[in-house]
Amino acid sequence: MGPRKITAHGDKGAEVQGKIRRLGSWRRAAAMIVAVGTVWAGTVMPASADTDLPEYLTKMRAPEMWKVADGTGITVAVIDSGVKDLPELEGRVLPGVSFMEPPVSRPEEKYPVHDDFEGHGTSMIAAIVGDGSGGGPHGLAPGAKVMPIRTSIGSPMAFGAIGEAGKGVRYAADNGAKIINLSIGGWWSLDRIGPAIEYAQSKGVLVFVGMGNDGSKMSNPIAALPGAFGVGAVDINGEPLESSSNGSATDFAAFGGKVPIRCKKNTAWCMQDGGTSYATSLASASAALVWSAHPDWTANQVARVLLQTAGGPVDGAKRNDWVGYGIARPSKVLIDRQGDPGAPDTDPLASPTPQPSTPSADPAAAVPPQAESTAAESDRSWKWPALGAAVAVILGLGITGILKRRRR
Repeated sequence: MGPRKITAHGDKGAEVQGKIRRLGSWRRAAAMIVAVGTVWAGTVMPASADTDLPEYLTKMRAPEMWKVADGTGITVAVIDSGVKDLPELEGRVLPGVSFMEPPVSRPEEKYPVHDDFEGHGTSMIAAIVGDGSGGGPHGLAPGAKVMPIRTSIGSPMAFGAIGEAGKGVRYAADNGAKIINLSIGGWWSLDRIGPAIEYAQSKGVLVFVGMGNDGSKMSNPIAALPGAFGVGAVDINGEPLESSSNGSATDFAAFGGKVPIRCKKNTAWCMQDGGTSYATSLASASAALVWSAHPDWTANQVARVLLQTAGGPVDGAKRNDWVGYGIARPSKVLIDRQGDPGAPDTDPLASPTPQPSTPSADPAAAVPPQAESTAAESDRSWKWPALGAAVAVILGLGITGILKRRRR
């Protein structure tokens, strides 16, 4: 297998339209109507010492970073399936809100945001702010606060979750969130979430979106929207996961290998692949750390230094479709004092972006996969119902005209 074709950000309109055209057949489009997470039955974790850190946090130099900044002062909105009240999240989760639509037959049904019956949202939140107690995850930004925003992900009404997420994005932008985490994907109501993400960007909010987990070029279309940063997933050696969807919407990558994920109907922690969902949470947490250390910076400046210091492709390319500009390395900003924040009002992807850090033997540097992954349709859970997929495809394929450009 020869080297992968490296694609840079050129004309924004042509780029986004090209990505949409590459999404392929209706069957593959229907398969995109999934939550980006990769939660399935796994091995229940034994309780471990609260001081034990997973290898990926050690390699990210988390203990050293926390001496500089731990996310204090930053609110991250996690738009997902809600959150379960757990001791390991105590004091770190704000009240939040639910936009989950009730079934038509029961319009009076209420869904508290702190009633995550699936676990995906809880897992994403723990990746950001978990304190590691009880065998749960150590979050990368334990001093941050999380604003949970509940959608229909994981429910029979999941085909409407992207429209609900559009409301959630606006709510987060208007209620103090500096960062929005979207570890979900799909076509449904793309015409509603697109303007919402642009609105959030206009309010100075960073939005991170998981690329998806089917290992193909059929990446999450939300990641191609103006104002969104697409996130791919890598393993502990910095090699892209074969399951990580990829394409020209990829801007960053982060660890997405074996991590603690809620399982058994959100009653326990299991070790499972986190995929691009978990990677997105780590990207959001990375931004929270940098912003916590530099509260006077704008979203553009935080994004710019993360791009500049990312562990770029090992072949020296500016970016590639698997890891984007590289693996997020907030330690380079917080500990090594690298990165130039630049102009506060200039989008770093709307103008020439400085080259990422020179690749090296650093395990956080991006290594392309050994071979092209065709990744047959995944049997992972978090797929949305077939009816929702069909409806979403029918409506979603008609809205590609709204995608004007990658960045404003």
